Amino acid sequence: MEAVMQSKAALSRWLSNAGDYISEQAWFQQIKSKWDEFDQQSKTYLRLGFIAGVVLLVVAIVMSSMAGVYRLKKELRTKSDLLRVIESANDELKRLQGVTSRAAGAAAAQGPWSAYLESTAGNYQIDKSALTISPEKPAPSSSGSEVKESLLDITLKHVNIRQVILFAFGLESGPRPVKLRNLQIDTKNDPSGYMDATFSISAFSLANK
Repeated sequence: MEAVMQSKAALSRWLSNAGDYISEQAWFQQIKSKWDEFDQQSKTYLRLGFIAGVVLLVVAIVMSSMAGVYRLKKELRTKSDLLRVIESANDELKRLQGVTSRAAGAAAAQGPWSAYLESTAGNYQIDKSALTISPEKPAPSSSGSEVKESLLDITLKHVNIRQVILFAFGLESGPRPVKLRNLQIDTKNDPSGYMDATFSISAFSLANK
C-alpha cells in the first residue's frame, strides 16, 4: 500500500512539473492569450467544437474497427467457401476414381479371370507372390446356358484378417460377377496374426456362341 501511495505521489509531482513546464513555454502563452481574447460565447462554441471533434474521432476509430472486423469476417467466409469447394472437388475426385476403377474392371471383363483376380488382390495390398489361382473349371450346371459359370480356388498366403475381409468384399462387389461359395482360413497359430485363406468362387461370364 505504501508503495502504491508513493507511486501516486510521484505521478502527481511529474504531472505538476509537466504542467508547469508547458505553461512556461512561449507557444502556450500565445495560445492562452488568444484564448483570453475570446468572449464567453466564443469559448463555449470552441469547447463544443472540440468535444464534437473528439466525438467524431472516436466514431471514426469505431467505424474503422468495425470495417476491419467486417473484412475479417468476409475473408473467413471466403476461405470457408473455398474449403467447401475443395472438399466437394475431393469427393468428386474420389467418385471419379471409383468410376475409373470400375471402368477398368469392366474393360477387363473379356480377359482371363486370373488377371482380373490378381488385379483385385492388388487393390488390397496383397502381393502377387502370396496369391495362387487354380485353373478354371466349368460348372456342370452351366452346360448349354447362355451364362458360363467357372469354378476357381484362390489361395492367399501370409495375409492378415483385414486383407481377407477386404478381398472377399472386393470379389463380390467388383465389376465382374463373382459369387463366393466357400472360405477356409488356416491361422497356423501364428501369434503375429497372419494366416492362409482359400476362397472357392463361381465366376460368371457370357458363353461364347
